[in-house]
Amino acid sequence: MSATVSLGPLYQFPGWVVNKVSIRSNGSTVRISLRLDHRRKGFRCPHCNRRMGKRRERRRQVLDLPLGTASAVYLTFTVYQGRCAHCETIHTFRPPGIDSKAQGTDRLKRYVSHLCRFMAADKVSEFVPISADTARRWDKQVLMATLSAPKLDGLRAILVDEKSIGKGHQYLTVVLNADTGEVLHLAEGKRKASLQGFFEKLTEEQKASIEAVGIDRAGAYKAVIEEELAHAEIVYDKFHLSANYNEVIDKIRRGEWRAAGSRTKRSSRGSATTCSETRRTFTPWNTYMQLFHGVNPSRRLH
Repeated sequence: MSATVSLGPLYQFPGWVVNKVSIRSNGSTVRISLRLDHRRKGFRCPHCNRRMGKRRERRRQVLDLPLGTASAVYLTFTVYQGRCAHCETIHTFRPPGIDSKAQGTDRLKRYVSHLCRFMAADKVSEFVPISADTARRWDKQVLMATLSAPKLDGLRAILVDEKSIGKGHQYLTVVLNADTGEVLHLAEGKRKASLQGFFEKLTEEQKASIEAVGIDRAGAYKAVIEEELAHAEIVYDKFHLSANYNEVIDKIRRGEWRAAGSRTKRSSRGSATTCSETRRTFTPWNTYMQLFHGVNPSRRLH
């Protein structure tokens, strides 16, 4: 069985067939030539279905899915441009699943997008010979085409936070559905305007259904939420509460250490470790249980 016939089922482009396969000696690169199927009798106008005359043609080459040890697989084919004398429509004929100016096939883009779910974009080049920027662009194209719009009806609670996306002060504002984890909104920066764009997408009825909003203790988000969702409860997440508490303890400890004399410093060595051990049990939740219920959650129960 020839290589052309055996590879045919892997490269099924309606109206086109595999014409030639060439493989580099080290197996790193494969070039597959496609041609029009001889059973196709000329070109038909997509509007009036009449025969079209060939206006021009040119050769093209695009990347396709890896094959065996070859990470670089190229499809080569001739693009034909036809013109309908009846309705004067001009149409370009190329294998389906390949955009006019794309560097790769649609199925390769979906493969790259799938890889981006499990690795950074700059690691994709270890599997497909493309740059990190191309991987990000293709991933975005696939997600924009396949993901449905977020569900904004019937929201009960939302979570708002910023996410660092690179070196320096580069952040994204992220809004999630607290019940499902669905991403509802992404915007550059962590300013009031970054969150304001989310509320501009909501109707008054959708805003009214939101009962609670989880945020950190930064003031920018709180001001927008109080303005847009005056009826909703603002909930500060436990992580940031604990972090803020630890910062205060550390600040007080460092201040007392600087103010203390040398004799006091000698006698208090090792107290930082003691403070750290205490902080692990002296959390806001433990404090609440001790004050209002007389229970010490850190104490072991037998």
